[in-house]
Amino acid sequence: MTERDDLQLERIIGYILRVGVTVSSLCLVAGLVLELIHVLPAVGGFLFQAGLVVLVATPIARVAAAFVTYLAERDLMFTALTAIVLVELGAAVVTALTKH
Repeated sequence: MTERDDLQLERIIGYILRVGVTVSSLCLVAGLVLELIHVLPAVGGFLFQAGLVVLVATPIARVAAAFVTYLAERDLMFTALTAIVLVELGAAVVTALTKH
């Protein structure tokens, strides 16, 4: 990867992280407020859970973006490494969902 490609990847990753944290924070705060004031508790619970899901999904999206970038650049070493990380993250999510 060239320095320009590195900069572009950093910008993409930065954007993903900013959006993920912002959306997650907004959902968590809105859900918490709705739960605490006992207005629309079902919606509050949903927003709170959605905030947690987005918070967990943000690093996964970051790794996926890196994988796509490395694949497009044909950087086989980093493509393989990020693929391994994605598989491990996927296995962790599946395990968490099936084991509760």
